[in-house]
Amino acid sequence: MPDIVVNEQFLRNYIKEKDLSEGEFAQLIKVTHPTVNRVLNGKRNPGSKFIAGVLLYCDGVTFEKAFYCQAL
Repeated sequence: MPDIVVNEQFLRNYIKEKDLSEGEFAQLIKVTHPTVNRVLNGKRNPGSKFIAGVLLYCDGVTFEKAFYCQAL
C-alpha cells in the first residue's frame, strides 16, 4: 500500500502565510508540536489525526494540496 506523505513546502507556506509558529499550527490541528516538527522535517509520515486536523481546521486546504501518495 502506498504511503501518504505531506507536501512539506505547501504546509510550510500555509503556516507562514497564516503567521503561525509550528506550535500554534500544532494546536490548531490538535496534535503535538513534536509531531508537526517530525512530519514537516520528513522524520515521519502524517498519521490519520494529523491529516484529519489539517483538512478540518485549515481553511481552504484540500488533501490534494497538502498531501500526496508515494508508492513503496
